[in-house]
Amino acid sequence: MNPSKIFRSKGKLLLTGEYTVLDGALALAVPTRLGQSLRIHFSEKRNNKITWLAYKNNGELWFRTVLDIENKKIEETNNPDLSENLLQIFLQVRELGTPIFKDDFGYECETQLEFPENWGLGSSSTLINNIAKWAKVNPYQLLAKTFGGSGYDIACADAEAPITYRLQEDKPDIKEVFISSNISDNVLFVYLNQKQNTREGIQQYRQKEKSQSLINTISQLTQQITNPKCTLDEFKKVMVEHEEMVSDFINIKPVKERLFQDYSGFVKSLGAWGGDFIMAEKIKDSEEYFRNKGYKIIKKYDEILI
Repeated sequence: MNPSKIFRSKGKLLLTGEYTVLDGALALAVPTRLGQSLRIHFSEKRNNKITWLAYKNNGELWFRTVLDIENKKIEETNNPDLSENLLQIFLQVRELGTPIFKDDFGYECETQLEFPENWGLGSSSTLINNIAKWAKVNPYQLLAKTFGGSGYDIACADAEAPITYRLQEDKPDIKEVFISSNISDNVLFVYLNQKQNTREGIQQYRQKEKSQSLINTISQLTQQITNPKCTLDEFKKVMVEHEEMVSDFINIKPVKERLFQDYSGFVKSLGAWGGDFIMAEKIKDSEEYFRNKGYKIIKKYDEILI
């Protein structure tokens, strides 16, 4: 059966503003080259059901479910928790006034991840954005009603360049920015061999009293490094300062102190601390250093980011 509609969204990496982006700090985020696609087939059955197939980046079918939208129930599944999450997403889609459930319907949907699901590049945000595009609903509202978060990952999903992102009450402030090759050619992204639960990280951050001083400082640091005149030395200095400030606030040791004390370049956590990718300064034999430590997935800027 030929697909009648195809949607695609890019993944993301948050380079500055982790945690504080939730409270309005100016953050720097970059869309990834890899993302996730959603194919929609129209079923002739028109039984008000959605058949959902999800494939990993290696082509393996990892999740299958049949959702009865009209009766708000899961008819078939190989993962009840994921099916319940997906059902709730579609119930929220209906609440937001989508036209896709206006008349009797039947859909067969396939998602295809382009990156390993444990990399933390946005399997959830790309899903939400693709569904929102298909359903013609606001992706930020759908995110808020489902997974939550600041929405910077939704902004990255359709971005064509690095962006600064600031959460605001009415709508987010999003601006394209330029990162010079002098900076992008001198950083690496290293996967820490474990997925970090973003929602757990958010909950831990929310338990602390909001710091307007921290939010303001992080915003200033983001402005510094998105200035077209920012030098590599200034960028490195900002990354170290950013890491120290967030570490002090969330009371977690910086990743360099925990894992890479003998590394002479800077190392910075990205997103929720404790897993996913880190950013490291590219120095002599840096790739060999990380491989010898057991971290085999190492990407140059242009290999992973737009």
